[in-house]
Amino acid sequence: MFQGARKLVRRGTTNVSVDSDDFVQPTVPGENETLPKGSVAGNSSSNNDDVSTSDYAKRCKALMELYRALRSLGAEMFFDLPKIAVIGAQSAGKSSLIEAVSGISVPRDSGICTRCPVELSMSSFVDEWKCSISLRIEYDRSGNQQGNSTTIPFCTLSSNEKPSVDLWLRRAQASVLYRERPTSDFQNMSLEELKRLKPGEGSMLSFSMNVIEVRLEDPGSTDLTFVDLPGLIQNAPDQEIILAQNLVGKNIEGSKTLILVTIPMSDEMENQEAARLARQTDPSGDRTIGVLTKPDTIMPGAIGSRQRWKDVLQGKIHVLRHGYYCVRLADDDERSKKLSRAESEERSTDFFANKEPWSNFEDRSRFGVPNFVKDISQLLLAMIETNLPHLKVGVDQLISRYSDELRTMPNLPTREASTEILLRISNFCRELHDAVMGKDHKSLAQRNRSHYAVFKTSIDRTNPDFWPFPSKSGYRSPGLHTGGGNVGPFDLQDIRKEITDATGWELPGIIPFDAIKNIVLKSTSTWRSSAIKCFDSVFNSITSAVEKLISLHFKQFTKLETLIKTLCYSKLDECKREALGFIEKLLEHESEPLYTQNRAYKTEKREWVQKYTGVHRDSSRYRVSSWDAPSHIVLPSPVPVPRSPSPPSFMARPPSPPSRKARPRLPSSKKARPPSPPSFMARPPSPPSFTARPPSPPSGMAHTPSPASSIARTPSPVPSTYDDEILVMATVSAYFHVASKRFVDHIPLGIEHQLSQFFAKNIEQALIENVMSGPDVAGRMKDLLSEDEDIANKRQFLQQRLVRLKEIREKLFQFNSISSS
Repeated sequence: MFQGARKLVRRGTTNVSVDSDDFVQPTVPGENETLPKGSVAGNSSSNNDDVSTSDYAKRCKALMELYRALRSLGAEMFFDLPKIAVIGAQSAGKSSLIEAVSGISVPRDSGICTRCPVELSMSSFVDEWKCSISLRIEYDRSGNQQGNSTTIPFCTLSSNEKPSVDLWLRRAQASVLYRERPTSDFQNMSLEELKRLKPGEGSMLSFSMNVIEVRLEDPGSTDLTFVDLPGLIQNAPDQEIILAQNLVGKNIEGSKTLILVTIPMSDEMENQEAARLARQTDPSGDRTIGVLTKPDTIMPGAIGSRQRWKDVLQGKIHVLRHGYYCVRLADDDERSKKLSRAESEERSTDFFANKEPWSNFEDRSRFGVPNFVKDISQLLLAMIETNLPHLKVGVDQLISRYSDELRTMPNLPTREASTEILLRISNFCRELHDAVMGKDHKSLAQRNRSHYAVFKTSIDRTNPDFWPFPSKSGYRSPGLHTGGGNVGPFDLQDIRKEITDATGWELPGIIPFDAIKNIVLKSTSTWRSSAIKCFDSVFNSITSAVEKLISLHFKQFTKLETLIKTLCYSKLDECKREALGFIEKLLEHESEPLYTQNRAYKTEKREWVQKYTGVHRDSSRYRVSSWDAPSHIVLPSPVPVPRSPSPPSFMARPPSPPSRKARPRLPSSKKARPPSPPSFMARPPSPPSFTARPPSPPSGMAHTPSPASSIARTPSPVPSTYDDEILVMATVSAYFHVASKRFVDHIPLGIEHQLSQFFAKNIEQALIENVMSGPDVAGRMKDLLSEDEDIANKRQFLQQRLVRLKEIREKLFQFNSISSS
């Protein structure tokens, strides 16, 4: 906790050591330990009769002045400073102890008296008595710590006003609890007016973390600073009990805080609420000091009670690292007689010298207020001195940290309001345009590309899944449509039914076009949901990008940011409506009529006829049986289909393009007929009836033959009876291929041009027109450029803290200069 050399404080015959943790421990008398020259803890007032002129006294004075200045500056808001906190239950003698130590009167009432911390600092290096009371405000009404502490002078009292300290403390506390009212309202209140105030009602708080500072200058005092905390209460509303405990607990949780617990000997130790709270905060007892009060309440016949308290003082039970002190304080009768401090101390000395069992103690260094005050004063000074090097380092680190935070905050505008706003709008729109076009900012383009890839996959999956088998039952998928299959599967019988259902007054041999169209629409009718989903994803992406850029350029100014957001959202909605209309038109294009000029259509159609014919011819390879279950399906390679003339029809197959290879002669004894008129859907000629070797698998398709297929066999030359159905399958597959290819390009391009790019090109004009319109443009611009309250508050918070930390650093520097001189 506290680093540094071990330091020794000598007082009479008892040595009190300050080890590396800076806590006092009883040590064996006669220990010969030395301290660095000039160390406060290494000196004693007995070294020189005129301590006020000794080096020790000067250093003590400088050290205590530094400590008071640091606390007054609010250094405890930044650092865990060494301090002594006095706690105790109501009627534990805490107020009497404070009066005995300080020599001033404090408020006393039957109910709760202290409702906020009272920091009492005593200085003896003065010529006459004076008391100054101030309010140190570090917390707001809700109990949140402010960015800086504010010290408000309340009053200064001279020696002839000493009896009124009690009243002024009441006034100061009322002002702390009632921050909505000016301090001056309480400076002239009478005792009766103060008692009529009701803490916890209306705007008046029940308790407060803000501090009353009491600076006491008294030639007859000991240099000491401690914090008096509210008494722990039992007979009060539950909420007040909890508030008091929380306030006390927060003030004693620091690792450098010595907890001074007042323990009345009129009750058993196990019943002491203050001792329980101290153990809860400091389980090891390393930083707790017990002060036993009311020893005169133990009756002579209470032998067991006397022995237990004697064991406590001797460190046999309820052991604390710093041990216990026992003090006899003035009772009501003595207080009414207004005895002087010297008279009260004399009565206390007589009590411990003549009353058993206290008179039986050979070492009485733990009895009486003077011994207690002297020890804890030296202990506090040693703690402060040892903590200084760490404090200096901490101050420098915090100054560096807050300076860095302040530098990262947006700069305040230096240009005229309208110029500043127009420049920010221009920069925002330029960055947005670059993001949409994928120039400097690539993330938006990359996100949209991923949306379009997902869209393409979803369209590919609507490819009709055709199985060129008489029935799906008993066959496995031929795997011709990798990535597709959401529509289907369709076998030859399914296609035959489509043809039959679509047949009207067509002539024999003509495949009705409606059969083709109906199957195509089964796929293309599902494209709308994929297109709209893609559109929504891209819209969300650009909206997110716009929001991030708005935050980047306008977050500092809340009103301007809100206006820009509103205008951008409105323009985005307008672009969304227009772009969706365009997407709907593209979707209509893929409904009716079915049309393409893509030359790849004919090639695709021929290839699909070959694929479906080949698989159909070798359908036995795809049969499923209990012993034929290969893990991979191997497709036969397509078999070239010889062309033969067809009868004349209104929808005849167009003639095949010339080929460099010689065509096989047609098996006909008649003269060749003239070519038939072209047809969009002509039935292919029947395959020739000759024995052929089983076809090889098509490229990219594997085949694991079944046991039956491995036996040499000669297929029967039976002509196919599903030529029309295979032709429908091929036609649909070919058309799907060319239609889906154009669709997966048109939709992304439409979204980019009609939504993203259109918005990026037109938003600047919309923003400028709105911002520059209306009456009093200059005043409106200035109002829009007012900084966000949170940002302004943070800037002020950091600036205030830096000012205060630099003041603390200056105080430390001044102390070093004095110490080294």
